[in-house]
Amino acid sequence: MAFFDFLTEEIAIDLGTANTLIIHNGKVVVDSPSIVARDRMSGKIVAVGQEANLMQGKTHENIKTIRPLKDGVIADFDASEKMIGMLIKSVPALQKNYFRPRCAWSFVFHLASPK
Repeated sequence: MAFFDFLTEEIAIDLGTANTLIIHNGKVVVDSPSIVARDRMSGKIVAVGQEANLMQGKTHENIKTIRPLKDGVIADFDASEKMIGMLIKSVPALQKNYFRPRCAWSFVFHLASPK
């Protein structure tokens, strides 16, 4: 145990094709769809998660909803990065913290069997 461990928060992120989970202190604090709404004109991310999911097919033509992960693989790195950052900021326990959380990541690797 290091001297400054009391200043850190630990989270675990399960980045899935359908949903992204963020676990803090052994509890799931974010269970959100892995979807992003992006403005086509400016390229800015408008919404992520459930909010972006509700926008799917119901917004102006300049706002496109995308899934940054396809078949368990990150297809859009920029959208994935912004989605993860916005989902981490939505964790209530981390909003009052001045320090970045220490993350543990979970990925599922798909290995194709040789024929």
